Amino acid sequence: MKTRRFTLLLVMLLAVFCGTTAMAQNPIRWRCSARMVSSTEGELTVRAIIDKGWHLYGMQMPKSGPKPTVINFSESKGVKFTTPLYSKTKPIKKFDQVFASKLQYWEKEAVFVRKFTLTGNKSDVLFKGSITFMGCDDETCLVPKTENFTFKLK
Repeated sequence: MKTRRFTLLLVMLLAVFCGTTAMAQNPIRWRCSARMVSSTEGELTVRAIIDKGWHLYGMQMPKSGPKPTVINFSESKGVKFTTPLYSKTKPIKKFDQVFASKLQYWEKEAVFVRKFTLTGNKSDVLFKGSITFMGCDDETCLVPKTENFTFKLK
């Protein structure tokens, strides 16, 4: 009976540890969506969801700073982008002691938008690209990471 309780306790602790480790490895998560604003024009939205205590670095960083956030849509089909990518969320601008530079970053969330027009049928639209990013908290930084995305226009 004691062995069974010990095994159960060990399994529970392992599950908690693994769950905590998995959560700590993904403090910045991404969501992509697109919507039509007219019969031929639309908006692609990329949203970063940032865990408390973490921040996502800006799209323009000094050479001495961390890697910038880069969102690439170059493999998308069926659309022509009509605006550059822009942030709807105002970044925080602060001097960072570690990088000895004034940096831009977001906390909690960052929302990016890029407008497009259709070049053919709506059903043929495919958004495909990548997001390269780096984030830090007060103790550690993520290794720069690239996540790919692919989705169809609904």
